[in-house]
Amino acid sequence: MVSLDVVKHANAALVKSQPLVAVFVSTSGIGTYVLQALASHANKGQGVRAYIVARRKAAADKITSECQKLCPKGQFRLVQTDDLALLRNVDRVCAEITDAETKEVAATTGGKPKIDLLVMTQGILAFDGRKETKEGIDQSVSLLFYSRMRFITQLIPLLTESPLPGHVVSVFGPQRDEKIFLDDISLRNPKNYGFGSMGSHASYLKTFYFEYLAAKYPGKLSLIHYFPGLVATDAFAGESVPMFIKLTWKLMTPLQKLFTVPKAECGERILFLASKASKRFPARDSKVSEKGTVGLEVATASDGVVGGGAYRVDWDGGIIPIKKNHEKLRADGWGEKFVAHTNKVFADVEAGKVFTE
Repeated sequence: MVSLDVVKHANAALVKSQPLVAVFVSTSGIGTYVLQALASHANKGQGVRAYIVARRKAAADKITSECQKLCPKGQFRLVQTDDLALLRNVDRVCAEITDAETKEVAATTGGKPKIDLLVMTQGILAFDGRKETKEGIDQSVSLLFYSRMRFITQLIPLLTESPLPGHVVSVFGPQRDEKIFLDDISLRNPKNYGFGSMGSHASYLKTFYFEYLAAKYPGKLSLIHYFPGLVATDAFAGESVPMFIKLTWKLMTPLQKLFTVPKAECGERILFLASKASKRFPARDSKVSEKGTVGLEVATASDGVVGGGAYRVDWDGGIIPIKKNHEKLRADGWGEKFVAHTNKVFADVEAGKVFTE
């Protein structure tokens, strides 16, 4: 476990090391806590510019205002969108961010546009059946996997310009990987679809796609699939959450502090994942023998390589190990097949087609 004091020390050092550019996708809960942590530290740093991708303008404006108070010299910009389960919407948002950052840099420093940190928390708690988007993808799996990978691939030119290097954090559950239907990766068969299998498929696909990206961009990209622990957010009050879960969660409100990760701590710990001071989660092929100023060991990636660039991280900064099934899937070539499947989804949507496989 990485202590909270170490986390805060590393975060303070991060904002002092360079001006930071960050993108936050979905700020209705955990994303807000990370943004607030960054704004709080950045007030004593070299400056921050954050792009906030959100659906509800009023809620996003409130968050932006709060962050502006925490860091008056920071820049907090709303990028409004609709359904992020649609990859076309993701493409539009990424184009808007790229254009805005390019113009900002051209008008100020004259350097190359960059993104140092990309944090993605979009998703819904859905317990009903498969809901297909008009692009042919399940809504829940898209929010947890396809949409997030699309953000990365579309923002790669900016992420790979970061000297940190570029850090990507996808918040969900690496340990959700249980059963996988190899003959039905898209979970089109109703018998295969459920809350468990949906999360399991998203987790498997993300592990292997992260490994692919880490190897493709050595020294440029650190990718983390992060489990935040149980955090009190509005997700438990969502429309798709069964009433008995909503009531149970509400009744447990007085006891939540006993078994949940505090909101502020959650934000600090996710920001820590990009810490330059810790050097715990480097890009692949970096100098992994070096310890950071806080004395932490370099983490082992999901493919077993120390400092391999693609990490499965628990709420406290520890590593979530892969399971035996991953080794068999990797040996049988399924890592490449999952990547090909994902890229086929992207290609079909780009071509204006509906994905049907």
